[in-house]
Amino acid sequence: MMSRKRHAGLSLFVLLVGTACGLSSAGNLAGGEGGEAPTPSPTAAPVLPVSINEGLASLDSYRMTYVTDSFDSASQERSVVTLVVSRDGATDTDYTRTETRVTGAGAEVLSEDVQEQYLMGSQVCAVAGGEAEATTISGAARALSDLMAKVVVFNPLIENPVCAGRDIVSGVPVRTCTFEVRSVGAGSEVEVARADGTYAIADDGDYLVHYRLDMELRTAVEGSSEAQVSTLAIEVSLDQINQPTGIVIPEGCQIADPSGG
Repeated sequence: MMSRKRHAGLSLFVLLVGTACGLSSAGNLAGGEGGEAPTPSPTAAPVLPVSINEGLASLDSYRMTYVTDSFDSASQERSVVTLVVSRDGATDTDYTRTETRVTGAGAEVLSEDVQEQYLMGSQVCAVAGGEAEATTISGAARALSDLMAKVVVFNPLIENPVCAGRDIVSGVPVRTCTFEVRSVGAGSEVEVARADGTYAIADDGDYLVHYRLDMELRTAVEGSSEAQVSTLAIEVSLDQINQPTGIVIPEGCQIADPSGG
């Protein structure tokens, strides 16, 4: 049996989240110089999605894939972390898979790790290194977990958004947007070569369906021999929205009925 129990995914979400800011001004809402009330106008669709917590909680079933791909020229190391979170409301089953892969110069694999976790009602099973450890969590622990999901709110990093397109992504109508992050590197000697991205918001529910951020930071101007470069790509995609996700519980995760029946 494994000696460690790990809740995969929470620390990875922290890498993704930031403060949603940089919205353009909505104009003078107080009216003109004469103090006249502004003329009512139709409410515009939100340019920012609801929090990730709220968006996922509004769906019966889903599969969310979150990938970070980072590279540092000083160490010549590349780290790719893939997090998959699935929910099947029909069977009250959740699945989380975290895969971390670090490579060095010449694509040499420096470290590799895969962790999986299944949550079936009050039963939890963690799988790592080919070993499975199953436990039953108390009602109080489950209630605390649900409470934390409401208290700790996750938002994707979005600054200066512009939403002007429409599309169908993962089978749902969405508003497509672009954004540019201007706060990174402010007040430092780091040069931001690129920090922008795209995202898509569902028309019905305003939840995030797709998100991508590409960032490149330099310690000196491009072409300089002493320049060190760091790159980061973050991509989040949501699919199988309100569709069966087909979560299959491994045989090693079967837990006996605690009542003995």
